[in-house]
Amino acid sequence: MATAKNRLSDREVRALLSRKARGTANDGGGLYLRIRDSGRGEWLFRYGLNGRDRWMPLASADDLPLEAARKKARALRVAVDDDRDPIAERRAAATSARERGTFRDLAERWYAAEVGPRLKHPEAVRRALDRHLIPKLGLLPTGAVKPSDCAGVLERVRIKHPTTANDLLRFLRAIFAFAIRRHLIQVSPVGAFSARLDAGGKEESRTRALSADELSGLFAAIRKEASFGSDNLMLIRLLLALCVRKGELLAARWSEFDLEGESSSGAVWRLPAERSKTGAPLDIPLVSQVVEWLHATRTVSAGSEWVFPARRRDARSRAEHVGRDTLNVALARIDIGKIEAFTVHDLRRTARTHLAALGVAPHVAELCLNHKPRGVGAIYDRHSYFAERRAALQAWADLLTALEGGRINVIPIRAARPARPPMRKSK
Repeated sequence: MATAKNRLSDREVRALLSRKARGTANDGGGLYLRIRDSGRGEWLFRYGLNGRDRWMPLASADDLPLEAARKKARALRVAVDDDRDPIAERRAAATSARERGTFRDLAERWYAAEVGPRLKHPEAVRRALDRHLIPKLGLLPTGAVKPSDCAGVLERVRIKHPTTANDLLRFLRAIFAFAIRRHLIQVSPVGAFSARLDAGGKEESRTRALSADELSGLFAAIRKEASFGSDNLMLIRLLLALCVRKGELLAARWSEFDLEGESSSGAVWRLPAERSKTGAPLDIPLVSQVVEWLHATRTVSAGSEWVFPARRRDARSRAEHVGRDTLNVALARIDIGKIEAFTVHDLRRTARTHLAALGVAPHVAELCLNHKPRGVGAIYDRHSYFAERRAALQAWADLLTALEGGRINVIPIRAARPARPPMRKSK
């Protein structure tokens, strides 16, 4: 038999909702079911304050079962018994939530305060926000983001991209730590998370480098895939031949290049310090094949200031040049056959490996990749090795050209030097 505080049953609630007859039914204990003119039902909590009755909406009867509505009403009765006003507390909480803003607001504040001004290359953080965090969490109030929300984001990424999942967890920790320091929240929803259990786990250093046979096979596969495009092929050629990072090439402007070799150094790409990962400017020698490729690229760039201008404008993209993922997507479309999977960044390791095979001195090969020299020698040796780098990159471009043409002929750079004339025998 139902008690005085539980006058309704689930069956009666369903019947009232199905009839859609306007009116109010009392369950007791301050809980009421009201059917509106539209026929939709909602739960209300009725309580007295300062001699006046107050009605507080709880939720739609379609979304909140009877027992859950009773649980909410019991909690609100406890608040009233403590001389608290549930409606006033709800309004205060809503005002606080508006002041704290959404996760999007929080993430943008964090980015503006701690990423943009402090990191030389914030692009990776920006991409993580725009691609993974803001689309999934952006509309949630800052204080309403739950551990399960963050776990869902990481779970979607970790299987195929464990390194990205680790990055996302790192960014989430920083964002919520920023919120705690600003007194927007008290506890981080990812405070108990670990990379091993909740993100991508331990990251292993990559060792992938494409062999000469694989490079030749890659070029052959590209030629077979008409949709790959000549501009993407040019990106592959230049990334390999110049040994630069993808972001450095994609954001390159024509103003940085001297293709005619008007300086004493010959044709050169002057990579500015603000776009160099080392934080120092770098003059990159442009060998004959690269100059030819760049002239062809300039013809199709249609007067753009960018070497690789954006092919279509995307409202989500903040860059005017080709997006960072364009080449990745194009490579994913081609059939590389038995070639082991690789990433675009593996092309730098590929270049470094083949420079070594060509007999290039280690310190010259490292400078070709714009790696900072280490140790005491780096402090005292300030030579740029520009001429040596030009010779190394020319030998590497010659090999690439042969591989693209299906001719594999690796000749160490030291063997390419002119041979000494034979010594004459004494009479």
